[in-house]
Amino acid sequence: MNLRCRDMATPPSLPIATFFLGGWDLGICADLILQGITFAQIAHYTTLYGNDVLALRAFVAVLLMITTLKSAQGLAILWIQNVEYFMNINAALNMSTDSWPTEVNLALIALIAFYVQLFFCRRLWVISKNVYIVGLVIALFVFALVAAIVSCVLLFAGQMKNVTWIEIHVGTGFAGDVLLCGSTIYFLLYHSKHASPEIAGMLNSLTKLTFQSAAPAAVCALITLVGTVAWDRTTPNAYIMLAIISNNMLPKLYAISAMWTINSRRSIRQAHSGTGQTSTTARSGPRDATAIELSSPWLSSDCSIASHV
Repeated sequence: MNLRCRDMATPPSLPIATFFLGGWDLGICADLILQGITFAQIAHYTTLYGNDVLALRAFVAVLLMITTLKSAQGLAILWIQNVEYFMNINAALNMSTDSWPTEVNLALIALIAFYVQLFFCRRLWVISKNVYIVGLVIALFVFALVAAIVSCVLLFAGQMKNVTWIEIHVGTGFAGDVLLCGSTIYFLLYHSKHASPEIAGMLNSLTKLTFQSAAPAAVCALITLVGTVAWDRTTPNAYIMLAIISNNMLPKLYAISAMWTINSRRSIRQAHSGTGQTSTTARSGPRDATAIELSSPWLSSDCSIASHV
């Protein structure tokens, strides 16, 4: 009787398959939810900014295609794992090395992240004109992309013995995100101190927007890094689920961050310039500096603002 009570008090630990396969199921479901948000943001963009500059419309179109491709890949993984391998748990557990939709997962995540990161690097360049900071940030992102590709090549070759390259990819990408966000906020604050009150208000709004839009992806990247490192150095279990879920959410959070930034232009302009001034500016020939900032392809002509005041 005592033995039975003791067994009930300490239930057996769940098998690793529960955390591994469950992580994929939950991660892909989260990906699909976030893709729905991305669709809504892009629909909002096409409604408000149908006549936007070609470069920005092309950026949004490519973002739509690659994020949709990522969701389709996730659905393929769900089908293989839960339908084709429904009665074969060992085959499902080996999908990371035996199934190409799973093997390319990290590379596809890294590609979407890199695409969005270049968008924000372009913005940082126009704000700062600092070749060293921008060059370092881009170098970190390129290295993170290369690490992800190397990891996928090793998976296809059957030579992936640990998650070292995954750790390098996640860690380098997180470092680049922190440097990018911090540098952008610094230069926005710097220019706001040397601008007129109206333009300073716009720059402060852009600073707040930068932090708000970057925070979810940065936190998710940190969780992915912690989960991946702990997965490789401790008893896996829950860390596997944590790393898989957060890693699958990460590219969609990047996409949401970019679209959030792009779609905020009109509200920031109206909040600080007024509808009447915006209409007058639209009818006139030359545009003022604030209009240039908020309607530029990369939403980032802050240096031009500073030089015009």
